Amino acid sequence: MAGEAPKEVARLTEAVKAIPGVTDAELGKVYLPHVAVSDLSLPGAYADLPAAALRRTNGALPEELLLSIGFSIERDEKGLKALEFLAWWTRDRARGGENMQLRALALPPMAANTKQLGQTLRFTIDWFYSNPSQDMGVVLKALDEAGASLEQATKIYRPAFE
Repeated sequence: MAGEAPKEVARLTEAVKAIPGVTDAELGKVYLPHVAVSDLSLPGAYADLPAAALRRTNGALPEELLLSIGFSIERDEKGLKALEFLAWWTRDRARGGENMQLRALALPPMAANTKQLGQTLRFTIDWFYSNPSQDMGVVLKALDEAGASLEQATKIYRPAFE
């Protein structure tokens, strides 16, 4: 079906959505060598890039992708538990060698006369994935493995959500 995500992408996003307290999840992909450090101050899609990490290294590694696992949570204790769980999972993956971090994203408190504060908070897991072979099959396999890891962790720790 046209427009349908590859099964590996769907597995990972569905694993995120299956966590109690998560309201939505999606995967974005940016080929970072095409992003200049000077672009990081631009609005729009550039505003959500991990500017500090990219400035710190003066840009991307060769053939590096940013796989962004964006998600939102319920605005209650259940949502905070989901956020804490994903923060732990991301930290655990990073400690195991994956270049991952979790960040919060939000829009300005006001836009013209419209209050946005309290309405725009969302989160992203930044996965800096270096793929020198440029083989998308390798990337999809990594996404599938991450999805399986998250499914397993959610199953093991299900009682913690109760």
